[in-house]
Parts: sequence; C-alpha cells; structure tokens
Amino acid sequence: MRFLKKRLKFETIAFFADAFGTRDGIFTNGMLLLLLRANFKIFKTGKGNLYRQLSQIAENLKEFDAALAIYPAVYFPSRLKFLTIFFRDRFYWKRFSSCSDEACKKSILSKYSDWIKRERIMIPVNTVLRVLGKAGIPIGSINLVPLEAKPGMPAIYHNFKPIAQNILVVAFKEVDFDFKDVFPERGNSFEETKKILSSYFALKEEVTVLKEGNVVAEVNGMPIREYIKLRFNEWIEESEFLEKLERGEISAITPFGLALISKKTYGVSVIGLAPFPLNFYPFYLELNDFYDEGLVLGEIFSEKPEDFIKFEKSPPDDSHRFLLFVVDSTTLLAYRGLVYGLYEYAINNLRSDWVMFFTTLPSSFHNTNKRYISEIDQNLHFFGSGTSLFLGFCNL
Repeated sequence: MRFLKKRLKFETIAFFADAFGTRDGIFTNGMLLLLLRANFKIFKTGKGNLYRQLSQIAENLKEFDAALAIYPAVYFPSRLKFLTIFFRDRFYWKRFSSCSDEACKKSILSKYSDWIKRERIMIPVNTVLRVLGKAGIPIGSINLVPLEAKPGMPAIYHNFKPIAQNILVVAFKEVDFDFKDVFPERGNSFEETKKILSSYFALKEEVTVLKEGNVVAEVNGMPIREYIKLRFNEWIEESEFLEKLERGEISAITPFGLALISKKTYGVSVIGLAPFPLNFYPFYLELNDFYDEGLVLGEIFSEKPEDFIKFEKSPPDDSHRFLLFVVDSTTLLAYRGLVYGLYEYAINNLRSDWVMFFTTLPSSFHNTNKRYISEIDQNLHFFGSGTSLFLGFCNL
C-alpha cells in the first residue's frame, strides 16, 4: 500500500475482496489494480447523522447515471469496543427478560437497535439503499462482510486512508447498470412465496420470530442464542470469541439462514444464523417490514455458476468498452472448483474487457422490471446470497 500511495496521485478506492477475476483467471490471493478513466465523482459520509448525510449525497447523485455505495455492513471493532458491546447486550437483555408482554419487549429491542445503528456496528443495507434511491438513478451496494474477521475489518480506504464505519458512494456517468439474483421468482402472496422457498431450498423448519428494528431476540419463543446452540450445535463464549477475533478466525458466513418474507412485495431476505456471544441478534437489515413467520433454510444455488454474470445488458458484443461484475462471494464456498465456470463463460462470450469482484451481499435499488425474489421493497433488492451487479462503461 505504501508503494502505491507514493505513486498514485489521483483519487483511489481500495478494499479487500474475497477473490477477483480477469482474463488471466480467478484469484483468491494477490492484488488487482484497476485503473479507470471514467466520468465519476466520490462522496463520503463522516461523523454525525449518517442518514442525513446520505440524503445530501442523494441530492448530488441526480446528475449521474448510476452509483455504487461501498461500506461495512457489519464492522468488527477493537477488543475494547467489543467489551462495551457485550456490556450493552447484557444491560438490555436484563431489561428485556423482566418484561411481561410483547410490547415491553419490543420497546427494549427498539432502544437496543437504535444504539447498534447509532454506533454503526451494523449499517442496515435497506435503509442505505432507500435513502440513496431518492436520487432516481440505479444504486448498487457493496455491503462488505468479511469471510474471516479481525479487528478493523472490513477495511476500506479512500485515498489510502481508512474510512472505518463510513460509506463511500462512487457516482458514474455514461454507464449501464443491472442487478440480478439466481433464484426463482417470488410469489404473489405470503403462502405462495413460502411454498417456493420450501421447494427450492433445503428447508429445516418453519418458525416464529420476535424482532424489532434490526434485531432478532427470539425464535419460536426461545432466545435466539439458545436456538442456534440447540438447532445447529454451535456456541461460542465471549473469551473464545475475542481470542479468535484477534487471530482473524471469526467467520461471519454460515450455511444456515432465517428467511423472512416482506409484507410489501412478498420478496425474501435471509439472515445468516452464525453463533455470536450475544443474547440479541443484530443484523444489517431493518426487519419491521417483514412478517414474524419465517423459514430456517440451508443454502442451495443455481446449477450453473455462469448464471451469476449472464445479464441482458452485458451482451457478447462491443456495446461497452469495459464490464465490471460484482459477484456474491458465497459462490466461492458453494461451487468451489466449479466457480471457474464463470471465467470460462466470460472468456468465451464477452468481447469487451472485464473484471469480476467477489464480495459479500451485492444489492441494489433499481427497477429491473422482473419479479426477483430478492425485491423486498419497491425496486430494493437484498437477499443475503446469490446476487450480482453489472456495470457497463460506454466511454473510457
């Protein structure tokens, strides 16, 4: 990084991807230096009210054709900060446990959720997209969640300075944008979507959840921490968690998820159920617009890895000078060696130069005119896996 900092005298963005692909292959180690002579502008949030700042950025985006937001959906702070998180968790859990009715419990959850968001430990993706979407242009969201976490991750840099718990928004002119997921279309009702989920994914069980804001507290009347322990035989204590965090051995990725169905669209988002030493389960998604009934699922993907980069706006012709794909990094775990099918498809079908980034949870605010199951609000797409973004640059 020091070598590049001395030599690159223009605006730069750097972040850790789980893998990248070029015409030379797909790589899980190394560095990709991507130089674009694009018509762009970079905006960044700072201290203060995050969503007020995003609203101002949205006003500035209206003169552009598309934008990418890059930020940590979940941020892993220092050991000392985690001790504060554990204390807050126990404080609110004690008050929650003394409640005698659901209204009291939701009131406590709402306060805890507000604290989590105010501290930017979790940044709800759907809120970010909803605010930036007011610009009236397509918005892509690269919501970084490290596959293996340690303090200070995910690391994102603007001009070689870490942005920590802030949001970068890169706005482009003369670019085409698209989004897709690889799953069946959503249903026209709660029951229809539930049937689609149970027939396509590895269904574990149907559950009822108690949630508020971006926090889940109970599953089937059981504290969620106890549910994960009993259902998946996974458990971690605070001391072990902190030791593993220091060594970079904490994984935020899990094959099991809690699928919740949107009241607005009957689309679906999936919350990964990983063991954390917290009584509550905060997540990087606002959950109030979802039903309280959900399904616990195992993960199943499309049989064809190349489906992730087959976009209508990325035809095998010369209409774009450069193509950028942002692909869900859980494909690396799901397909393993078969993920090379993406590379073979790109080499054999795309004439323009291209690059792929494999990162967590690509999502968007974009009118696709399709019934994607990941559409959880009008034009707002977030699933939790199985998604991709496309940017086609017309003039470079």
